[in-house]
Amino acid sequence: MPEMFWKTIYLVSLWLGIMLVTGAMGGALEKADALKGAGPVIANTGSDIQEEDIQWFRDQMRISEKYIEDHEGVWGMSWAHFLTMVFLVVFAIGALILSFQRQKRTREILEMIRKEIKNGDAG
Repeated sequence: MPEMFWKTIYLVSLWLGIMLVTGAMGGALEKADALKGAGPVIANTGSDIQEEDIQWFRDQMRISEKYIEDHEGVWGMSWAHFLTMVFLVVFAIGALILSFQRQKRTREILEMIRKEIKNGDAG
């Protein structure tokens, strides 16, 4: 595999690790409170505040109680959403691998053509 591929994989995994460790992905409620003018963001956002926000969303969207899951899946996502995201990530990684392989093969073919032209074996 090309060195660029491994550098890209390393940078993406490093970024994901930093996002998970710092909790940057879970700060949506604090940002929403700050945007709606609720004053300073309280450091302790307990489950009661989250439940109020979720209930407000359900009321606004008119989501029936029968469609609400009793238990959550992985990382707060439903299993269907989690499996869809896994499929998309696997597909994206596969597409990157194929792209790098195609790029490598193209370089090999071009190098072979250059050698043939240099040696006068073209035709």
